[in-house]
Amino acid sequence: MPSTPIGSWSKGKSKRLGIDIDPLEAAVRKLRKQVDDRRLPGFLTSVFKDGQLVHCANYGCSDLCSGAPMRLDALFRLYSQTKPLTIVAFMRLLERGAVRLSDPLAMFIPSFQEAVITNAVAESQEQGTHADVGPITPRKKKQPPSVVQSHRPLVVRDLLAHTSGIGFGPGFGYDAENDYEQSYADLVGRVDRLEVASLADWCEELAKLPLRFQPGSDWGYGYSCDVLGRVIEVVSGQPLDACIQAEVIEPLGMNDTSFAVPAEKSKRLGALYNREPWDGSGPSKKVRFVTVDPGGSGLVADDGSRNVYARASENDTDSSAPSSSVFLQGAASKIPQGGGCVCSVAGGLVSSLHDYARFAQMLANDGEVNGVRLLRPESVQLLRRDWLNDFSEEKRQEPLWVWDTPGIGFSPLGQIGVKHPQANRHRACDSALDTIHWGGAGGSGYMINWPHRIVVLTYTGCTYDTQTQKAMWRASFAALRRGGSCKVAPLSANLSAKLIRKPRREMRRLALGQSGGLRTRRRGVTAGTKKNKAYNGGGAGVSRKRKQTEC
Repeated sequence: MPSTPIGSWSKGKSKRLGIDIDPLEAAVRKLRKQVDDRRLPGFLTSVFKDGQLVHCANYGCSDLCSGAPMRLDALFRLYSQTKPLTIVAFMRLLERGAVRLSDPLAMFIPSFQEAVITNAVAESQEQGTHADVGPITPRKKKQPPSVVQSHRPLVVRDLLAHTSGIGFGPGFGYDAENDYEQSYADLVGRVDRLEVASLADWCEELAKLPLRFQPGSDWGYGYSCDVLGRVIEVVSGQPLDACIQAEVIEPLGMNDTSFAVPAEKSKRLGALYNREPWDGSGPSKKVRFVTVDPGGSGLVADDGSRNVYARASENDTDSSAPSSSVFLQGAASKIPQGGGCVCSVAGGLVSSLHDYARFAQMLANDGEVNGVRLLRPESVQLLRRDWLNDFSEEKRQEPLWVWDTPGIGFSPLGQIGVKHPQANRHRACDSALDTIHWGGAGGSGYMINWPHRIVVLTYTGCTYDTQTQKAMWRASFAALRRGGSCKVAPLSANLSAKLIRKPRREMRRLALGQSGGLRTRRRGVTAGTKKNKAYNGGGAGVSRKRKQTEC
């Protein structure tokens, strides 16, 4: 096994930090069995406490066709784990007063000025059903989809909170599972065929599609962060990839992180697989790994001895994997995708466990790591809040929850556990208080817990795999309990007494772009002030895979 590039760990050090690693090792043994039973190709896991590595493990293969082992320095596709880097780049612009959360989106992308929303009741009548009265007589003449004007302008805040009404399309060769995905399928195909060549052009095409719900009225995961990437381009005057490189990657020394893997690092890129069944369930001998994107070796093969195949079925002639990875330099997408993926496969950053650990530790440390401060502490505090209920301008009749689950709110970094009387007393591992949980559709996941200052990272290379990340999240909390770890004092405790006494005022000051210097005088459309009544929709139309993947 290669020497770890992310530091060394030992039982003794873990114990001193209040971590009992036995639950972690037990979880890893179960993951090893998953690999041995051919339910996973391989895995990476790492756990950090107070900035120190307390456990890491690697096992299996990163590329089944070449037999390449899963190395600790393997490169993998982040997909939605790209979002936090995009968010941090945006927050740096926010701190400088270059943009405000209340700015209308049309100030940066004018085509969103006249946003319209699909009228769900009218559509259901078209199909002969109605939620309240049941089946009705269908109309003889097919009518065009009904749309209504938005009650208020889309604002930048909506993009960070995923309350914009912008949805997403199908990916990884799967068909659209519902109308939520189907309405974007044509745009996904056009990006795949290189008919849309820039992020600016993609946003123009996206703006032509109706929103899924009134801005601010619901939560729905989608392309919001990709649109935010275009806002960053307009505000910074740089392409998104260049801005993220300058604002996040270079300052943190994330040398393995990029939108395209250079030739000299290509051998470290793992392959990406769909599983059949998609969650790896059922008899282990019947679980198939279908190559979605090859590893750096470029090998794609039908190899029954390893349960790896080039296409979903023998009769499938349209969805074979490409002959080389679409994440390699020269073949990568021309559209920098700050949300992870606006096409079928290509998109988002590629990174390593070492790099992402450094980035996540910066967030766990309230914006600083190894002497490099990327964000002000109050900026990270803002990102730690629930943007659906706690940090929201909407006047809601009922709280708005992710996955319709009381106690699970949403921050720009992912879902977050919050206190609420209706929340389950015995919280699941993905709803812990003051803890961000999220992942990428390529089989990666991350958890950042501020009370114990713990970071957990996982990777498998299987699309829509959430079982691995949740197994390690559960094990990490068990390790804290058994190790007797105490909650740590906030790293931002040295803020001035004024900030401690009046945190909400400071948060609002930051959110409005008053970063301590002169406010930038700007011209543009004034944000709407009308408050619309909301409902507890909980993620309109999210597909089964996406909901369970949370990516």
